[in-house]
Amino acid sequence: MPTQQAAPAALDSLPSPGRTTRLAQALLGTDSRQRPTLQLLGLAALVTATVVILLVYAASIGVADVLQVAVLTSLFFIFILGFYGVIRSGLNQRFADPTLAMPQTILAQTLIAGAYAVTGPVHGATVIMLSLVMVFGMFSLRPNAVRHASVYTVVLMGVVMYWCSQKQPLHYPLGQELFNFALTAIVMLAISRLSGQLSEMRTRLKTQKIALEQALAHIKEMAARDELTGLPNRRRMMTLLQEHATRHARGGPRFFVCIIDLDHFKNINDTYGHAAGDAVLRAFATQAQVVLRTTDMIGRWGGEEFLLLLPESAPGDPTLGVARLRESLADLPASPALHDLRVQFSAGFARYEEGEPIDQAIERADRALYAAKSAGRNRSVVL
Repeated sequence: MPTQQAAPAALDSLPSPGRTTRLAQALLGTDSRQRPTLQLLGLAALVTATVVILLVYAASIGVADVLQVAVLTSLFFIFILGFYGVIRSGLNQRFADPTLAMPQTILAQTLIAGAYAVTGPVHGATVIMLSLVMVFGMFSLRPNAVRHASVYTVVLMGVVMYWCSQKQPLHYPLGQELFNFALTAIVMLAISRLSGQLSEMRTRLKTQKIALEQALAHIKEMAARDELTGLPNRRRMMTLLQEHATRHARGGPRFFVCIIDLDHFKNINDTYGHAAGDAVLRAFATQAQVVLRTTDMIGRWGGEEFLLLLPESAPGDPTLGVARLRESLADLPASPALHDLRVQFSAGFARYEEGEPIDQAIERADRALYAAKSAGRNRSVVL
């Protein structure tokens, strides 16, 4: 029995996902803009912890002064906690670079240089930390900033290495320090070059992304537009009709569906050619967009047919816009080359009824169009 009771107790003591999430929110906050900055600081804390462990080890084996190690360790903790406080408080947002990557890099390199000077025979292990800090910074700093930080690191380490070789030649022999300095300079140069290449790669990827987004937008536009008239095509108009039906179901305005057919269009093609027919279609589309209300939507339905979506709005009658369009076309040449030809059209209207399928409203509009054509064309019928 004691064993059976201990098992549930052990399970209860395990941290649940909810606790882990709350802990992450407590440390990193909930601001998505600040989280990457705090994560970068977390990497700096990891490097700091590694250097502190090295300092403690050097002190424990008697090759580093305990007081110097204590001072440097305290400075490392002040460095991390100070930046953490600035970022969590939001003060970093006042700076041009909210990540504070440059000051973090400079301070980290300075403290690592101090660790290099006090760790005696194990000081070589700190050199790799210099490179690690620069690699982390490379992903947050601009190439110029990386170069400046690299130059600072090389100059600083040159001064520290020379000073150490003069003050403690036993642990810092001049030949070894020259080698360490050359190695540091080469690594910093390589990181600086890689930073430039990384920046160029990011720029290319960003440019390619923008180009792809523009191409995608153009493709979407082409897929939704009629190439000849520039009006929305049949697919796009069906989408708009469905959207308005959904909006009406949620309390939006009612609307009319209108199908327009240009009268005797086949005769225009047969008499004047398809180029003239295309010009007539473009002229009609242009005039319709000028005359109709801004809330009205017109698209090419197919061939010489156009579909209109006409929202009801007080106090006007949606059918009046089509009447104005007919009147304006009576004074407008069908095309620049056909001054005496006028465009006439028949129109069928159907008022969308709540809950009915869009296809049903379109079918009623089509029946109304057929009635208009049967009655002599150049007129409108409402069903």
